[in-house]
Amino acid sequence: MAGKYKTKQQSAIKECLEMHKDGYVTVMDIENYLKENDCQVGLTTIYRHLEKMEKDGIVTKFSVEGQPGACFQYIEQGENQDCFYIKCEECGEVTKMECHHLAELYSHVNADHHFSINPKKTIFYGKCEKCGKCEEKNK
Repeated sequence: MAGKYKTKQQSAIKECLEMHKDGYVTVMDIENYLKENDCQVGLTTIYRHLEKMEKDGIVTKFSVEGQPGACFQYIEQGENQDCFYIKCEECGEVTKMECHHLAELYSHVNADHHFSINPKKTIFYGKCEKCGKCEEKNK
């Protein structure tokens, strides 16, 4: 989108994504944000802008088990895009992770199993530290 015509709608959608850059948003989250900020945008327009933003490398799109529809996360310019996500099965929090150790796993899977993993669509499920501590207290 750099150097291209930007509409009020595009700016508002990008603003919503930037506000939630440490997590993710759904189309419904964006629609609600826009309504709360008096920016009337139809769902078709939101989807169209998100598709363009994904092509431009501004957002990444992924699916989260138990979450209806796609999830979108803002990618800051210059940010390492080779990340993966972890989801707590207890509280449902999804966090973006960057870890160079996974590059070894990706290389192994590619070399030995002839399969290329898409890290942007890789989600590991488990229990976050906060929920793990709560579980320990309840024992």
